[in-house]
Amino acid sequence: MLPFYNKKTLSSPFSEFNSNFGNLEDTKKPNNLKDENSFFELFGLKLYLDDILLIGLLFFLYQEKVKDDELFISLILLLLS
Repeated sequence: MLPFYNKKTLSSPFSEFNSNFGNLEDTKKPNNLKDENSFFELFGLKLYLDDILLIGLLFFLYQEKVKDDELFISLILLLLS
């Protein structure tokens, strides 16, 4: 017998992988994994932990009167993405 074949079934050890490869679409998780981990929902707007941290950082920087406009713009763009 060839070393790469199972003696009982005379099939390749990768045959299970090959048969499951066609069903990859069925086992694929959805792209929107954030839906499961929403931290807070307000009026239908789902906020997640990273969004709340960015809002808190923006609020803190505004309260401390930081004058770096580019920092605020970059944080807001990060919040929107």
